Amino acid sequence: MKESAVLLITFNRPDTTIEVLKALQIAKPKVLYVFSDGPRNREDALLRDKVQSLVDEYVNWECKFYRKLMDKNLGCGPGPVQAMQWALENEDRIIILEDDCVPSPAFFPYCNYLLEKYINDERIWIISGDNYCPEYLLSSDYIFTNYAHSWGWATWKRCFEKIDFQMKGWPEFRDRKMLYSILPKKEAHFFEQRYDNIFKDENSMNHIWDFQFGFCIRANGGLGIMPRSNLIKNIGYIGTHSEKKSFCHDRAVDDHYKIVTEPLFIVADYLHDRYHFKHHWKKMKSGSGIKSKIKKVLKIFGLYNFVYKRIYSLL
Repeated sequence: MKESAVLLITFNRPDTTIEVLKALQIAKPKVLYVFSDGPRNREDALLRDKVQSLVDEYVNWECKFYRKLMDKNLGCGPGPVQAMQWALENEDRIIILEDDCVPSPAFFPYCNYLLEKYINDERIWIISGDNYCPEYLLSSDYIFTNYAHSWGWATWKRCFEKIDFQMKGWPEFRDRKMLYSILPKKEAHFFEQRYDNIFKDENSMNHIWDFQFGFCIRANGGLGIMPRSNLIKNIGYIGTHSEKKSFCHDRAVDDHYKIVTEPLFIVADYLHDRYHFKHHWKKMKSGSGIKSKIKKVLKIFGLYNFVYKRIYSLL
């Protein structure tokens, strides 16, 4: 079984990066790519230097090591895309970790096995390391799903080359109601609104990449893979896309996970996906109450940073 290269996307969080590096030190991948976006200010520059010093300290096993540090800050959307594009110039498959996604030791053999098994299967686009609903008992040690996630994941060059991060095909896909041929009506409507909001908002388009990736998977009739157990612990509670710990963060991982039983059919697990939508996506949406509405209004009038600490946290 071929061992895949690992891409670690870093920036300015030494406290979380060190935990990911400790996990990598145990796994000792033979090929490691480390990418960092450019600093936005002096504080970023100092923290990024600290992160890279940790990389120098902890990557102490024999491996092919590549590092790319950007001079200019690209942002949370183009930055990871640039990182993946860079690593996949030399690789036909890649395992991807961000600086707050701490993998179980079982994550790497899981990814390596499935990357090799499905390398030529055009139906499979993403191998997810996380499982937000491990209480739902699967019929095999992994499933195919329309709801794979990217907190610790793997993919192939053949998939990345097809991704349109500008979602140019979305208007036609939306107008022809193609999402409704993939998902039940309620779920299709939910994601139709999400994709449309992202497509119409240039700021969102430049600050995220995973929703565009998810759209391209669905637009190409692709599937993801999800493990029976959770294999990634996300410890990044504070960052660009998160202001506090959510139910998704800091989940226990299974260090002893192995693939013994495999799915009989390469189709999305219908019952799991309905459960997943109800207990993950609807739960995420339920958090968008009065706080989120106030936050949106404050941002519109440019008052968010000033008012947040004084008022928003008290609601």
